[in-house]
Amino acid sequence: MPHRIVRHVDIAICTWNRCEMLSKALTSLCKMRIPKGVITNVIVVDNNSSDGTSEFLEQFASSVGERISIEVLKESQQGHTVCRNRAIESATGDLMLWTDDDIIASEDWLERYLEFVTTDPKSSFWGSVIEPEFPAGMPSWISENWNELKGCFAERNLGEEPLGFHSNRLPYGANFGILTEIQKQYPFDSSLGRRGDSVMGEDEFDLFRRLLEDGHAGTWIPGAKIWHQIPASRSSQKYVYDYFVGQGRALVANDNGWYQEIEKMKTESRTEFGKYMLKRFFMRSNVWVSHMIRSGLARGQWEAMRDRNAGHA
Repeated sequence: MPHRIVRHVDIAICTWNRCEMLSKALTSLCKMRIPKGVITNVIVVDNNSSDGTSEFLEQFASSVGERISIEVLKESQQGHTVCRNRAIESATGDLMLWTDDDIIASEDWLERYLEFVTTDPKSSFWGSVIEPEFPAGMPSWISENWNELKGCFAERNLGEEPLGFHSNRLPYGANFGILTEIQKQYPFDSSLGRRGDSVMGEDEFDLFRRLLEDGHAGTWIPGAKIWHQIPASRSSQKYVYDYFVGQGRALVANDNGWYQEIEKMKTESRTEFGKYMLKRFFMRSNVWVSHMIRSGLARGQWEAMRDRNAGHA
């Protein structure tokens, strides 16, 4: 079977007000081993950062060596998917690798992708391992409920063997690759994804499912690992609750809501929230965490239903 040739890779990162973490992410990418003859360009899309990110990127881009280049774009319209689509427009390579501004890439991250991509001509996209790290420590209530909460922190590991993707087995947005010519045909849905502090993902899942529906294949790559850095602000109950609010909004966006009646959904959210607030003081964490999750999911759904109804008014 003939090999696919990859001569140019674009690595895309969208960022908003996380200058310190972005610095660590870019430093790790600059430490990667880059196969001879492969042009490697990092596209960073700055989404209205106000924390010195713009100045940092200008300095960082001018200081890297010849083995890797940093391309800085500015996007004034707020939204992760808007920034992602801006990166797609700028990409000129054979392969796009997507990651986030809060990761540390393994030194063989690029090598592992190229190893599989060049020998897998039947696939259009790939994904690999995301391992969360908690530099400030993981709260016990998170570790005690890891299976229920790991999605909040983008943990992803599908094993040590290559696997084909399907609609219920997909990579996560912090670590996937896609052929550039295919990505340009399939931009992200700008109605999905994070905006500022709003925690609503699903944009990459929507992309992958559209690809699969149109006959494209995807493959899990073992070993192309990144570490996802979780700051203390993201290991809080508020962040986790907001994450599930975003997941609830995604349920409505995908027509998978629990109920049709907005008042019923609102009552569900408030009832579950009351149970969460009360029981966290005297019951095991698995009990009150379950109420927190359900309240967040219900809240996201009724808010999305409210907003959709207002849009139709």
